[in-house]
Amino acid sequence: MKKMTAMVMALVMAAGMTACGNVNETSSNVGAKIENTAEVQTTDEQTEETQNSEGAEMSGIDGGWIIPDEIDMDKNPEARAAIEKTFVKMMDAEYEPVALLGKQVVAGTNYCILCKVTSLYNHTRQNYAVVYVYEDLEGKAEITDTMDITLGNTENGYAETGAENIEGGWSISDEIALDKHPEASAALEKARETLVGAEYEPVALLGTQAVAGTNYCLLCKVTAVWVEQPTYVLVYVYEDLEGNAEITYTTDFTLGDADEEYSETGEEKMEMPNPWVEYSTAEEAGREAGLAFNVPEKLGEKSIYLIQAFDGLAEVRYGTEDNEISYRKGREVDDISGDHNDYNENSAMEIDDMTIYLRGNDGKVFGAVWNDDEYSYSYYAANGVSMETAQADITALINENK
Repeated sequence: MKKMTAMVMALVMAAGMTACGNVNETSSNVGAKIENTAEVQTTDEQTEETQNSEGAEMSGIDGGWIIPDEIDMDKNPEARAAIEKTFVKMMDAEYEPVALLGKQVVAGTNYCILCKVTSLYNHTRQNYAVVYVYEDLEGKAEITDTMDITLGNTENGYAETGAENIEGGWSISDEIALDKHPEASAALEKARETLVGAEYEPVALLGTQAVAGTNYCLLCKVTAVWVEQPTYVLVYVYEDLEGNAEITYTTDFTLGDADEEYSETGEEKMEMPNPWVEYSTAEEAGREAGLAFNVPEKLGEKSIYLIQAFDGLAEVRYGTEDNEISYRKGREVDDISGDHNDYNENSAMEIDDMTIYLRGNDGKVFGAVWNDDEYSYSYYAANGVSMETAQADITALINENK
């Protein structure tokens, strides 16, 4: 059932409730997937604790968050510089900042940044995330919270649009600027003619889906007479083959809304969602990753304690968490190690006509990468090993894959 009528009714109800001094608490939390709501969230209510607490707050203080007129990252170099100071390759995915959604001046600055997320091992797997960055007065920056955005995803599975949503059918826009997508703006303009009480200003096209017509996912800034400051809404628009368009789903979020545990920036770091799945055998992990994955039962005296995988990548870890060696195999011909540390010593060795690139410090090998033109491999020793041990381990791993 389409959500058009429900959304219009919700807008009317929100206006009436605000006139009576009530606010519906329907916004989703940062750090979890956004939930479907049809109402525009206000941030008029503050707790005494929020008003009096010191430091950088992520709790959406009324008037505290500023939505920029220009959200393009090139127009906001200070926000780009802040996120570039953080570790933007996390959990085997790359986070590309594409838009500054808002900022808040506190004891330093909070930034709310929309990022395009790309798997490092399956470059066709892309998504979005809202990333909160706190930069203190000394210029140190860290990621404090995140919120995943999966196009077409709702609490019931997929957004109900004008035709069946096919999982994986959404295409992420290479460029999100609306001036590059006049057809999306035109579709929204047709669809919102029946809406009253709020103004939807499209600021970015996040993705499209070709069905019997086209589904658009647009990021819109929403202003209404009862909302003191703008907020954001993801608006799904379906345009059929005859050019008729309608809004089929909306979902909104409030800048700075965060889980209680992570409400203060600069205090707690939010862990990124873990895409790995554990398996009991290397063969099972290989099937999940879509590749043959064979490993020796031991490397030296170290036994396997963890086997895991996700699409395009499999990993086995030997030893213990305090003294582990990990081995990965991936479908992409790339550095799949996940090790982004800087090393002072770099060298190479030849094993079975393959060049193994080594990196380490103080005479110890901490990592190695190689490929065979079809797959990539990596070796990582958490505490470092001798050159002789690294050579023996890597030789055993290569022999197992012949």
